[in-house]
Amino acid sequence: MTGKRTEVKVINNLFEYIKISAAIFFCSFGFCSENRVPQDFKSPHTTSGSVPKIQPVILGTIPHDSAAFTQGLFYTDGVLYESDGLYGKSDIRRIDTTGTVIQNQPVPDVFAEGCALMGSRLFQITWREQTAIIYSMPSLKPEGTLTYDGEGWGLTSDGTVFIMSNGSDTLYFRDSEFKIQRKLAVTLDGKPLANLNELEFARGNVFANVWFSDYIFEISPQNGKVLRIIDCTNIINMEKPRSEQNVLNGIAFVPRGNYFYITGKNWNNYYKVAIPPLNN
Repeated sequence: MTGKRTEVKVINNLFEYIKISAAIFFCSFGFCSENRVPQDFKSPHTTSGSVPKIQPVILGTIPHDSAAFTQGLFYTDGVLYESDGLYGKSDIRRIDTTGTVIQNQPVPDVFAEGCALMGSRLFQITWREQTAIIYSMPSLKPEGTLTYDGEGWGLTSDGTVFIMSNGSDTLYFRDSEFKIQRKLAVTLDGKPLANLNELEFARGNVFANVWFSDYIFEISPQNGKVLRIIDCTNIINMEKPRSEQNVLNGIAFVPRGNYFYITGKNWNNYYKVAIPPLNN
């Protein structure tokens, strides 16, 4: 799910008020085409008394398309690949490190979610369509699909298996055909860490966004324990998202430079940041 709910707009006049009131009415009866905060939504458990917490060091920024509802992000061969969501607006795109969109492949009939590289192919999952779209690299030519059960939120790969989230507190390790190999419950101080969202595998651990959290969580892929909390409030304060719906979402690791790109839904920027290795 990753922020799927009706976009909150600024009410500047009576006409806007009427539009938003109507939208709320239709969402209340389940007619929305986009996600919204469910009635039973609870804020994720994101505080800790024992897990180390650090702030990333901002090294610079590059422009991000503020119309892009970012769902997934990774870096390879000098280029960023981004999956963007919303029905009728979903796409997969290739972006250079100046922020210029080199290629944009629309996928309008689905709600696109996370994306990851496996071998010479890119895989893009979907929210409720239970389908992963396969693309050749770097052309982004569609090559087929795979199916899976349940919702898709975040996706990454360690090079041999996919690691996938569905908004719960569980990570799913899947083979190249998306068959589940194992499940891993994620905990912070012994408590479940729910709403796991966009994922990135880096330095042997999983880095995860959590829906409606300003933190990134570094997770052990062996036991599911949160090893470290990366407090991104300095990035949030610099970005000043236009809406509470424009949440932190998007993590891409650059191995050669040992830094990350971080962004969010409808943000104006990608942030190039340094996060020191865990053992330092």
